[in-house]
Amino acid sequence: MMSNNDNLLYKQKQPSLSPKFNDIVHNFPHYTIEYVKSLFPIRTWILGYNKKWLAGDLVAGLTVSAVIIPQAMAYGSIIGIPVEYGLYTSFVGMIVYTLFATTKDATIGPTAVLSIILAQTIRRIKNDFNGGYSDVDIVTTVTLFAGIVSLIIGFLRLGWIFNLIPSPVISGYITASVITISIGQLPFLFGFGHDVVVTNPPYRIIIDFFRSINKTKIDVVIGLISLSFLFAMKFGCSYLEKRYSKYKKLFFFIGISRYIICILVNTFISWLILRNKSENNFPFTVVKTVPNGLKHIKVPPLASNLVFVVLKNLYIIIIVSLLEHLSIAKSFGRFNGYKIDPSQEIIAIGVTNTIGCFLGAIPATGSFSRSALKARTGVLTPFAGVISGSCVLLSLYLLTPVFYYIPQAALSAVIIQAVLVLLTKPSYVKMLYNVNVLDFVVFSVSIIIAMFSTLDWSIIASWGLSLLILLLRIAFPRIDVLNRLFLTDYYDDPNHNPMHVYVPKHHPSFSTVESLPDGILAFRIQESIIFPNANYICDQIVDYVKLNTYRMYKIPEKKGNYSHFFSFK
Repeated sequence: MMSNNDNLLYKQKQPSLSPKFNDIVHNFPHYTIEYVKSLFPIRTWILGYNKKWLAGDLVAGLTVSAVIIPQAMAYGSIIGIPVEYGLYTSFVGMIVYTLFATTKDATIGPTAVLSIILAQTIRRIKNDFNGGYSDVDIVTTVTLFAGIVSLIIGFLRLGWIFNLIPSPVISGYITASVITISIGQLPFLFGFGHDVVVTNPPYRIIIDFFRSINKTKIDVVIGLISLSFLFAMKFGCSYLEKRYSKYKKLFFFIGISRYIICILVNTFISWLILRNKSENNFPFTVVKTVPNGLKHIKVPPLASNLVFVVLKNLYIIIIVSLLEHLSIAKSFGRFNGYKIDPSQEIIAIGVTNTIGCFLGAIPATGSFSRSALKARTGVLTPFAGVISGSCVLLSLYLLTPVFYYIPQAALSAVIIQAVLVLLTKPSYVKMLYNVNVLDFVVFSVSIIIAMFSTLDWSIIASWGLSLLILLLRIAFPRIDVLNRLFLTDYYDDPNHNPMHVYVPKHHPSFSTVESLPDGILAFRIQESIIFPNANYICDQIVDYVKLNTYRMYKIPEKKGNYSHFFSFK
């Protein structure tokens, strides 16, 4: 029998997994179907597709294709493989991603940051493995396993892991990548790119660049004129957009067409100069033969020793590709008022790379510059990616004879101008320094290490340093001693009762603080009290109390113990 006291007790029912387990067992077919449906977000919008959406997507798709074709070729050259592989990646990336996307704005394809990481990874794999495989064989194998690992991460819903990488690490890494890529393109801009190992650390590239400066060719004229043209188009059209708002759209589209205009003009001039010359007598370097269509469809090499070396060096490709894409998808989702599914986006990248490797594609991820362009041109659905991908495919079948005459220096100019847009703004660096010097240190460490080592060590070291700083902040939190600040305005109290806020005792912004009543000390701890910092917090508070109070007298208690009363010194 339950006593009266038992009636007053609340007994919480212990949670049980049995009901949930039984529900899963009985409704397993239903849950399976719903999960499979969730893998194809295209079903949520394709049935309602209409002419209005098509108009917006058509403009966005054609605009992006005018940018991605020259960029894809340029980013393929960063890796050191034929330029057509960048085009394969763009075609597969934009077509396949449409089926699985939860964002309309992201544009999938090769990126400058991922390309330089891939170039360094290939070099490291070739140093570890002498199996006679070409760079293309290694790239396609890397693409396959990058896709498989991304699929595993997505299916296990582990996208939250990338939230552990703080903003200073990402910004420092991107800035380091921009510097590395720009320095690596200087030898190609001057015409002696094949005499310098551009996958070396930047400091080595600079040394080798000046050692080989006497080998400069006429390429430097093409490169510098192209670079000047691209910057003039960018800043000139931006100025004209603001100056003549009536023609804002016209100047916007002219500005974003600068890459394709630059390549077309250079290609035409190159054709006029080289059409009657043999390849051995070319005065400057050109892309040369690009195969027509999709000529590199095959299964990547899967030799066990190659796979082992690839898996060992794959981590940085996974981190960079997924982190870059998730950052883009989340930022555009917040800006345009919709929510993405991070795990589904990871699955989309995984499927894209897994399928793409059989068509000769390199690892693909989201591009910030092309995604921003796509959003600004009024894209309405992911179908714009199909339009852009189709344009890339058409270029592979119709424009390959034209690609032959593209000057390599012009592609280097496109790369340099495109990546400089990603450079961290000075205002952000200043904000880091003013808000938290330690975050500024993390940002700086990432850049410094990249200058003297590789980009993977840059992100690993800066991420490790940020985790160490986080642990130190938790283990040794700041403890503020508080005093009162009298408020003269009564916004929330109609009776005008005296109101105080508690502020740090020695804060320089508060000069009129009042002391707390005798016998009272107030502290503010900046972190939660957990086992790594409990003893530290206790010691700091007790030490402060001992230094700033003294024992007055003792009152004996019933059991013979004493209760200590303190007063301020």
